[in-house]
This record gives sequence, structure tokens and C-alpha cells, in this order.
Amino acid sequence: MPNNHFFVSTAPLEPTHYLALVTAPEYGAVASFLGTVRSPNLGENVLYIDYEGYESMVYTQMKVVAESLRRDLELGHLVLAHRLGKMYPGEASIAVVASSKHRKEALLACQQGLELCKERLPVWKYEATDG
Repeated sequence: MPNNHFFVSTAPLEPTHYLALVTAPEYGAVASFLGTVRSPNLGENVLYIDYEGYESMVYTQMKVVAESLRRDLELGHLVLAHRLGKMYPGEASIAVVASSKHRKEALLACQQGLELCKERLPVWKYEATDG
């Protein structure tokens, strides 16, 4: 039975762990997306981004995102993860990892999952720049 896994934490994200959670013999495709803090952004050097979120509601909305993805795509296992707190350039803030029988669905799950998370998750960011 396909599983959903949701993570919200101030600790660094764990892509290797997420890959292990979605990998299974019956699914021939595993795809992942890892969003990191970038610098520069809009021409300014980013010192850090501070993410705040309403944690219990983040979990609730992750479930909604997963349900939406599963309605549209034939998925195996799915991981949605978001980190909260202060992150520096190069550090990961969000992960979407999915398995499916074929690559198209796993890749689409990463793309659509990211967009839905950005739209739905109650997470706000403060970007500190040197400008």
C-alpha cells in the first residue's frame, strides 16, 4: 500500500532518508526535488532566510497536497518535507520525493507537489539581504 510521509522540522532535511522511504521493488521510478536557499536573489546577496510556519496546519495542508497529487497521478510512496527556522544559502528548505511505476508520474509529482506546497502551506519567509 502506498504511503505518505510528512516532515516539518527545524533540523536539516534528510534527502537520503526520504529516498529510502519511497523506494520499493514495485516502483521503477524515484524522483526528488530539493529546494535550497539561493544567493544572490533579485540582484542582492542573501544572508539568510527565516521560515516561520504554523506547524500543525502545515501537516494538515501537506495531507491536502498529497490527496490532490494522488487524485491526478498514479504514485507509489510520497514524502513532503519543509524546514522551519533560519537557513543560509545552500541549505535545503523543502523536499518533495515520490515513487511510481513509471518516471512521468514521479517527475510530475515533484513539480506539482512543489507548486501546491508553495500555494497551500502556511509558511512565511523573511529574507535578509546585505542591501
